[in-house]
Amino acid sequence: MKIVSMCRSWLMVALSLITFGMAPTASANEATLPDIGIYQGSLESTGAGGGMALRLEFDTNGTVVIEQKYYGQDLRHEHNWSVRGDRLVIEPDANSPITLFDKAIMVIADEKLIEVDINVPASTFELVPEDAQFSLHKWSAFAAYSHIFLTLIILIALNELFRHYAWTGWAFFLGFAAIATIWIWPYTGISHWFKWAKIYSVVGASVFFLCMRFTPLWKYKWAKFGAASFLAINILEAVMQDFSMGHIPNVLNGTAGILSIITCYYGWKGIHTDNSPQKDMVWPLMTGLWIIAYDVWNIVYVYLNFPTGASAHAAVILAATIPAAFIKKGTWLQARAFTLAAWFMYYFSFPLFYSQNMWILPRSETSSMLVASLSLILNIACVFQLYYFYKKGILTFGKSKKAVEATA
Repeated sequence: MKIVSMCRSWLMVALSLITFGMAPTASANEATLPDIGIYQGSLESTGAGGGMALRLEFDTNGTVVIEQKYYGQDLRHEHNWSVRGDRLVIEPDANSPITLFDKAIMVIADEKLIEVDINVPASTFELVPEDAQFSLHKWSAFAAYSHIFLTLIILIALNELFRHYAWTGWAFFLGFAAIATIWIWPYTGISHWFKWAKIYSVVGASVFFLCMRFTPLWKYKWAKFGAASFLAINILEAVMQDFSMGHIPNVLNGTAGILSIITCYYGWKGIHTDNSPQKDMVWPLMTGLWIIAYDVWNIVYVYLNFPTGASAHAAVILAATIPAAFIKKGTWLQARAFTLAAWFMYYFSFPLFYSQNMWILPRSETSSMLVASLSLILNIACVFQLYYFYKKGILTFGKSKKAVEATA
């Protein structure tokens, strides 16, 4: 009898182990789900809708706070969530303005990744061009903040590399860009027209500025005007996006962008290559006020239209402003082209890594109005600055006496 009893006991243990080992993946998922924390993701429009930022903060009490920012809207609502097999289900709420997940199929790939298919016709949403599939990545504050900091440091370092070693600029903006155009960028899922326009315009500007530095090209007025016009075209691309959105903050910032274009030509005839060993392309009369106004305008533009990228783009902006302020004055335009092109080339090459380490800044209707108003005020100040220069006799129809003297 003792042997039978012992056999029964061992059989029960064996069955328990077998049952545990054959348990479906959902059991493992259920064990990790209570502390999954914050997940983030993004969706892009192929039209004028900009980008959508998504942030989901899961709680162990079965609720999830969803933040959805897109098309001038900043939505936030609490839903209930549960697990069914390997699926994560966010329960629909009739009182919620957020309906993106109501019919979504959400598969728990692992503890750091949730695959989402919104599972509805494209016409249901303003933003997405088709039945969209995207990923939600677990958010790490340390990784996100480190990503922004390293972006700033690496871009400043690359700018100095391109300044001191001419061949690195040619290799990067011609060689790598050509290779990536054929074998990398078409397959990374970037869809928004603005980003494609931006990457080739800034890469083209970087190559043009290299020619300005290392050939006699800088001596021609049309080339100097072209260098300033690259900046104006860069602004105009964003202004078109802002006005296409149609929301008041976007209109205010778009108006600021127009003023930025008008005032950006001050002193353009003074653009030249200096006699330093680096042969930097300098713009001596570009004012500090204009650079600050531009920086604010550009950050606000990304904040309003592509909210997932505002923090990263602030680092990109600073990567050009810091060298121009503390390393080599007058080189802001050159640094702006090099750092922006390098950033877009990185983003187009590694969009998944970027998505996994986003830092989505808080946004509301109030904050959007405040930053857009600040952008407009600063650019209006630039107009008054130019009027002051005109009254002082140092500016006549965009031609600065100082600029002429600088290239004499």
